[in-house]
Amino acid sequence: MTTTNATKTTKTTKTTKREMKAGESKATLLSVDLDDVGCYHALHGLAAPTPAQQRIVLERCLPRLLEVLEGANSTATFFVVGRDLERDLAAGGRGAGLLRQALAAGNELANHSFEHRYDLSEQAGPEIFADLRRCDRLLRGLGAAPLGFRAPGYTHNRRLLEQVAALGYRYDSSRLPSPPYFLAKLGALAWLRARGRRSQASARGLGSFVGADRPSFRADVGLWEVPISVLPFSRLPMVGTLVLSSDAATRSAARLGFLHLELHAIDLADPENDGFDAALIRRQPELRGGLERRRARLRWLLKERGGSATIAGAFGS
Repeated sequence: MTTTNATKTTKTTKTTKREMKAGESKATLLSVDLDDVGCYHALHGLAAPTPAQQRIVLERCLPRLLEVLEGANSTATFFVVGRDLERDLAAGGRGAGLLRQALAAGNELANHSFEHRYDLSEQAGPEIFADLRRCDRLLRGLGAAPLGFRAPGYTHNRRLLEQVAALGYRYDSSRLPSPPYFLAKLGALAWLRARGRRSQASARGLGSFVGADRPSFRADVGLWEVPISVLPFSRLPMVGTLVLSSDAATRSAARLGFLHLELHAIDLADPENDGFDAALIRRQPELRGGLERRRARLRWLLKERGGSATIAGAFGS
């Protein structure tokens, strides 16, 4: 380890101990997965979305997220899917312009892979690296300096993280230590198979859904691991699907000492006006609730907790 890296690691350790220990403060990290609509069609075994539907996340959902963040004096880490950004740039770059705006406002852009393959962790190392580097180059083209990664579907292993580290990144945020979430996913996959539909989601990767829910350094790959928060005892995940589903769930998130809340862009989708396929609206939980109530809950939560920080920002980067 170089002297520079050693200094950074010491600084990160101090920051983590000071700001992220339960009960000491209401430290809040916010991350947002910008999964395109094609990801959800693949999950539910639906036909590919139309070109107009593929633009929904960057052109409709992202502006709403940025508006809420600005109004709540908050910043977030946006995990960008490379193929969606590349498609947007080819079509004029409206979404890319919003991502540049996000950067200028102090938000972070991080790597969510290029193809968003749910079986990415099962691929060979060189294939994984090529996918991640393709997304990395697109982000750097926007002026970002990516430091972190999140795996599609959270499923990750050492082979995948070694390729993340090879890009020079400092952290991975793929762990969702929620066994109930994993069991629910297995149940959903079984339900789809029973009805003759094939989902691209992976039934593997139990290790991604167990373990500690606090940041820690993984010496085996040289990366900080920054898990998504879960509720004590029940291990229910602090993700937008749950946290923004009811006032009671939002209040539960507000009471946590340290919170790393994960949203998806469609948490602020408008199912009535954004142009989603009717079949997806019936199947995707976030699309069955009203936009205004979910947006109001997110605003309240961020203000109640005194705002949110990016992952890299909380680590002193």
